Amino acid sequence: MAKAPKSASSRRPWASEDVKMLKSMARKEPASAIAKSLKRTEGATRQKATALGVSLNTTRGRAASKAKPAKAAPRKAAAKKAAPKKMAMKKAAPKKAAKKAARKG
Repeated sequence: MAKAPKSASSRRPWASEDVKMLKSMARKEPASAIAKSLKRTEGATRQKATALGVSLNTTRGRAASKAKPAKAAPRKAAAKKAAPKKMAMKKAAPKKAAKKAARKG
């Protein structure tokens, strides 16, 4: 049997109220929840958000608000470890200059 022909897709234009709702829910609710409340597909919601320059990423907002401040002690320890390498480089530089001078002279 032959498949029934697909009906023409009905596209609903974005009303200003829909755009306002999308912007207000962005970064607070997941894209699927926003799409459901707008009665649109998640893909259409994501495309409209991209066209408007609105991010639907919720993880960054949550992570930033729940993140604990970093401790200062590990940073100081890392800086102390890196310092001897810098000193070694500075000590090696005069030796190289002395070798170059010996070759030329």
